[in-house]
Amino acid sequence: MSKVKGNLDIALKTAEKVLSECGTTPSVRFKLTDNNNPTIFESKVGGIPYMPKDFKVPVDGDGIQLRLLMQIRCSDVTGCDIFPKKGILQFWISANEVWGMEIAGYKAGYRVIYYDTIDETVNKNDISAKISEMTEYEKEYFPVKGVFGVEFYPCTETIPTRSNEYQKLFCKYYNELSDEKINSLYDFPFDILNTILYSIDSSYGHKIGGSSDYCQFEPREGEELEKYNFQLLQLSSDFKRHEQKIMWGDAGIGHFFINSEKLKNCDFSDIFYYADCC
Repeated sequence: MSKVKGNLDIALKTAEKVLSECGTTPSVRFKLTDNNNPTIFESKVGGIPYMPKDFKVPVDGDGIQLRLLMQIRCSDVTGCDIFPKKGILQFWISANEVWGMEIAGYKAGYRVIYYDTIDETVNKNDISAKISEMTEYEKEYFPVKGVFGVEFYPCTETIPTRSNEYQKLFCKYYNELSDEKINSLYDFPFDILNTILYSIDSSYGHKIGGSSDYCQFEPREGEELEKYNFQLLQLSSDFKRHEQKIMWGDAGIGHFFINSEKLKNCDFSDIFYYADCC
């Protein structure tokens, strides 16, 4: 139950002050397009991947094929200086109950694969022949429910409103401007809370870089935050009432993190992968 009535005008001024003071950071966002038949050489979510002629489909610890989550033609991505400028970057995961995470007795089932050159003579049919058909079990748990082209656009992000820094500063400045005193943003009624917290949170959505959105909690702990300090990919659930394009369990989110120096060197051998849902 809310402890204060709240003043929306003061809350909006406070939010504007905090966001302005904390500045912005660059990121690259992307959206799914209506193109449901991208080629093997294009950026896409799901579908048949690009693979060199001598390459084998990656597998998990039990020898079961991984599935293509997303493929990025690196030249499509602008606005991120440390991202590769050429080639193709791919994200693969197991289509199982834990989406390839190494938890609860499951073996790790995820790979990030980078090709610095692209052989344009590769044939889609030859690649398709290497990929086994998805079982009904895999179809149920694999988060991508089709094949979708993608469109990238660089942008800047404000500090996430659910971060401790934003909320601490918000309480400080609101208390300076208002006769009411709050200890937490959750002291507000929902209409104000939604306006100054949920509706302006920059962490939402599909992106490269920028802040991270979680359904549960930040999975990196201690030294992991520095070791895996760059968000290589955030792929969120993407759906409407009667249409699912991407669905991680109950409207979850998938993340791949990497060290920024390794990204500069196009070294994708050490990745932190995590997905969660509500």
